[in-house]
Amino acid sequence: MNDDFIHLMYQSPSPEFARSLYTKLMQGEEDHPVIQQHQAAKRIATIAVATLCLITLILMVSPTARVTALTVMHDIIEKITVRGVTVLVSDEPPNTQPAEESVSYSMVWSPLSPDRISSDHPFFAKLPGWVPSGYVLQEQAALYYASIIETPPSSALFQWENEIGELIQLEVMQGSCLNGQFHDPDDLLHDRRSDCTLAIYITVRPENKQEVLTVHDQPAVFFHGIMGIADLSGPVQTWNPSRWKSFDDGTNGLTLIWENEGRTYSLITVSTTMTKQDLLHLAESIP
Repeated sequence: MNDDFIHLMYQSPSPEFARSLYTKLMQGEEDHPVIQQHQAAKRIATIAVATLCLITLILMVSPTARVTALTVMHDIIEKITVRGVTVLVSDEPPNTQPAEESVSYSMVWSPLSPDRISSDHPFFAKLPGWVPSGYVLQEQAALYYASIIETPPSSALFQWENEIGELIQLEVMQGSCLNGQFHDPDDLLHDRRSDCTLAIYITVRPENKQEVLTVHDQPAVFFHGIMGIADLSGPVQTWNPSRWKSFDDGTNGLTLIWENEGRTYSLITVSTTMTKQDLLHLAESIP
């Protein structure tokens, strides 16, 4: 899996492929207001990995650049669309580089305990009633914002950890795309639906074993591997840049993404012992 990713407009990922294509896309578009588009009241918030971040850019730059980008997507062998989640299966050779850390002010977060989130921002306080034995909910949780001056927050992230440092992270995001992103699913450049307020793009490789499952009778995307993991460690101040670690081992961990009642949930684990059934059990225990 191409595991460098953009979370709600993070900086461009680091693989050479992404950098080179980004350069092609932005030729003659140096002053394009990419960030401004993400500050609109009903912005399309995007989670992307390597190649997919460039598909997001296709929607923002000139028609010529769009054609350039689309012509290099030849390694995509399958597409899975579940509401606002699009998973592209790529046969691009895996990147053998080690995990990479990134820091970006394109999205900022403020520390808040799970209890404070429950009392002050109940929309995001969707915590599971069950977690695997040995995992403890951490007091360091996060509210994410598109900018310091923008309110309300766009998502909240909660974290559980066991004695050997293995993690479970749950992000509850505001927005959904229950009817799909586009009126015409075959036209990805035009006619976007106004009721789609959050879109997620992901690339995986065949060995990630992607599946369509259900959570609370709602369709969900599951695959082996994770896009990246949030770093909520210090130094922690009132406002903090987004800190993420991306993984190039496409089979490390598990990911489950689904929508329900105006929210989009992203549940990941880097545990070596948790199974797909454990992840589903945890997700189903969220009220």
